[in-house]
Amino acid sequence: MNESIKTITFVGASALLCVLATLTGPGKVDNTLFSDEGQVLFPEFTDASLATELRVASYDDGSTEIRQFNVRRDDKGIWTIPSHGNYPADAKTRMAKSATMMLGMQRDRVISDIVDDHGKCGVVDPEEESLDTKGRGTKVVFKNASGQELATLIIGKELEGSPGMHFVRLPGKKRVYAAKFDNQLSTKFADWIETDLLKAKTWDIAKVVFDNYSVDEQAQKIKEGDRIIVRKDEASKWIVEGTAETDTANEDKLREVTESLGQIKIVGVRKKPAGLDARLQGGPALQDALNLQSKGYFLLRDGSLRSNEGDLSFESKNGVRYTLRFGEIVYGEGEAITSGEGDAKPDAPKDGQQGPTPLAGNNRYLMVSAEFDESLLQKPSGMRLADDVIAQRREAQQQIEAIVNAIELYKQKNEGKVPPSLQELTKKPNETDAALLTELKQDPWGQDLVYALEGEGYKLFSKGPDQVEGGVGMGQDLVAALLAGEDELRRSADQWREFDSKIAEGKKEADGLARRFGPWYYVIDNALFTKLKPARTDLVKPKDAPAETPVGGDAPVPGDVLPGGGK
Repeated sequence: MNESIKTITFVGASALLCVLATLTGPGKVDNTLFSDEGQVLFPEFTDASLATELRVASYDDGSTEIRQFNVRRDDKGIWTIPSHGNYPADAKTRMAKSATMMLGMQRDRVISDIVDDHGKCGVVDPEEESLDTKGRGTKVVFKNASGQELATLIIGKELEGSPGMHFVRLPGKKRVYAAKFDNQLSTKFADWIETDLLKAKTWDIAKVVFDNYSVDEQAQKIKEGDRIIVRKDEASKWIVEGTAETDTANEDKLREVTESLGQIKIVGVRKKPAGLDARLQGGPALQDALNLQSKGYFLLRDGSLRSNEGDLSFESKNGVRYTLRFGEIVYGEGEAITSGEGDAKPDAPKDGQQGPTPLAGNNRYLMVSAEFDESLLQKPSGMRLADDVIAQRREAQQQIEAIVNAIELYKQKNEGKVPPSLQELTKKPNETDAALLTELKQDPWGQDLVYALEGEGYKLFSKGPDQVEGGVGMGQDLVAALLAGEDELRRSADQWREFDSKIAEGKKEADGLARRFGPWYYVIDNALFTKLKPARTDLVKPKDAPAETPVGGDAPVPGDVLPGGGK
């Protein structure tokens, strides 16, 4: 901070007193100009939850442009960032923190009432039309759902020696105050969004395909490259397809790749051309195709969209397949990265001339699509029965089990003999004892259970839904001696219900992801892109060599005593 600003802090009050003395005469200094010190800047703004829109404007000395950052909640309660193409915002908590800092903010000290001091304090309105661009501050505007301003403030430089104390000014007013500014305000795009792009978990990834093709732009054809497929076996061990017998999967490298998928963070976003649907298919206009091409994406004659850096796809255990298409490097920093404002490629130097200062190229374009594929789920191997059939078979089983229990009680009372018929179980054995069964019910399909004597034993069964003895599949009989099979049918039914549930969940997730990814292409860290482009030689390693057999004998067995007393 320069000496003039320091001077303002100390002499501002004296200057005001001198002015008043001149106006009011000797000995009649009016202190009313200082009566607002200690007062709240926005007394009517008492509820942070009323803030549904934030706009921050600042002047960029480098580009001589006004930078805008906006976040807004619509009438459906959805937060978006208008300054970044209305990208969805995760803004509820962040907005509350930002708005709360304005509640109770006080006019701690009056600094100056002189317009010429605005530039020195850094509180010139950044949106004000003026040839003088120096000393412009940051303008912060909070609005409610009706568009009414709740609080508007121009925030200037920090007072030297007073951390957190800033020069501030109300727009349209001359007076500059010093106010404590608890800076919860952020205009960083990453602070307002869910930055985890894929939310991929290493344990959930079952297969990864690295498709390293390239695009012949002139011929509009694909140049096939190495296509590497890696997948997990039943023991969750990685297998690299096409690997030589002497090699095995490099688990450490594959773990690094899958972990990198979970580390992809959104650095910036761009609106995708309207002609492309969520799965990157469609027929956009020529200007859209040229726009895509400038970012490393090409629409081929067959209508497919390809990228100049190939694709990576991976499959999750819930049946969702993600496809990542890598585009060109994104040059620049700040807003040029996050929203595309000022987006440009570095100029090539002319012959014999030194080129311009190179722009940073630390990021890259990425398109993502997601779709559900039922074939990625493992189907149950057991029989599939409808829920109503399972319920009927359960009822029939319970009937049979009740009769079997009654037969066992009958045998205990009759020297181990089985009843000659089921009707015998419904008879009272004497005047005092009750019958073993109150009634004989038909099975759920309207037929009597079959009871037949076999030597000293018996056979009891229901003919099942097809009402034919010895049926198969859904119509198979329910036999008393084989009821354990009914438990297996129910387990199979549970497995099929779980499978159906996974399909429904997978479709729902894929649809949600398609809606999320569909309108956008993203900007990601180029360092992560490099990790996601391994060569085949990176993904495999030689198998461990077997222990060598000593010349003239068998290999030593663990525990054998070797010459010299060692083991």
